[in-house]
Amino acid sequence: MIIKKIIRTWVTAAIAVGLISVSSSVLAEDWAQIEASAKKEGALLVYSTTSRTAKAAKVFSAKHGIAVEVIRLKEQDLIQRAYQEAASGVQKVDMIVAEDWVAARELLANTGYFVNYVPPTARELFPKRHQNPLVLGYINRVFGYNTDKHSSGTPFKSVWDLTTDEFKGRVMIRDVAITGEHQNALTEWVRRSGELADAYQRRFGEPLVMTEPNAGLEFIKRFLQNDPIIMTSDTKISKAVGAAGQENPPYGMFYVYSKHRDKALKDLRITDNRQVDPTLGYYYPIVLQLATKAPNPNAAKMFMEYLGTIEGFAPWADSPGVYTPNPNQVPFKGDKPFSWWEKKMWYYDLDFAAANRGIVLDTWLKYAQR
Repeated sequence: MIIKKIIRTWVTAAIAVGLISVSSSVLAEDWAQIEASAKKEGALLVYSTTSRTAKAAKVFSAKHGIAVEVIRLKEQDLIQRAYQEAASGVQKVDMIVAEDWVAARELLANTGYFVNYVPPTARELFPKRHQNPLVLGYINRVFGYNTDKHSSGTPFKSVWDLTTDEFKGRVMIRDVAITGEHQNALTEWVRRSGELADAYQRRFGEPLVMTEPNAGLEFIKRFLQNDPIIMTSDTKISKAVGAAGQENPPYGMFYVYSKHRDKALKDLRITDNRQVDPTLGYYYPIVLQLATKAPNPNAAKMFMEYLGTIEGFAPWADSPGVYTPNPNQVPFKGDKPFSWWEKKMWYYDLDFAAANRGIVLDTWLKYAQR
């Protein structure tokens, strides 16, 4: 598949200048004119990885009289569809709501098919680092365990614990081969090889002896050799980990923290682990991008503006683990603000991820398919 072949990043000067100009040109825009033109367009098409976009679109449409069609796609399908349509001259979609920004940047932004656009609310309130690309929100992925089984507290305190006999065949993780965000996240483990090796020495009291080029790839090898349970969705992981009445429940790795919103409704006995060395998991962005040749650019701009408001973000704010860059967000009950998680989780370097996710994937497949 196209996305699995991404092993490097490339950006031409012309495209880079184009992205900057689009992001900056909003300063000279007449927003009243954009709204008037948007109402004349009367509709827009959005490709999105999440059903929450459709929920926001429903309220937006009722409020502004602009129809929004949201087509929900899996991440790789979204990027490939948007890329192939643009490359073949098909001009249907107006904007995307994407999660694997490393792949989307390579195939959609760096090719000039999609551009960054920063509407008024985001330009005024979002910190600059969340404006290019324009971040709708950040999502946490955590480690978790069953509270019935471990009522006294954390069952593991190091990522390296998950490579030991005690956890053999007991850890659930979504398949890295189909999850671009996991591939991106694990490149950071490669980049921070020294920190991961230090964590090993703290846990076992001796240096890490490697058969792979660095500690990140060594972890992947040992983790897979410990027979984790490879899953296809975060929902299945949270249900399996949190189900009541289990004598030996599994543990969760890298599943979205937002699944904890279902704890009361589904009687899940699950909590996240906040004592894992050297990281509590990772977070990644949900990114908004405008199609360069959008049929309804003004309607898309209005919807992007709406999503940057607290009202527009409401469908995402109904659970823990999802955070808008809008500083007026109040954290979900019982959750910490994003600033707290940001210090305790690893993000990933975009350029390094683009250059090295192929290596991560190759290592994963090498040991997962042994």
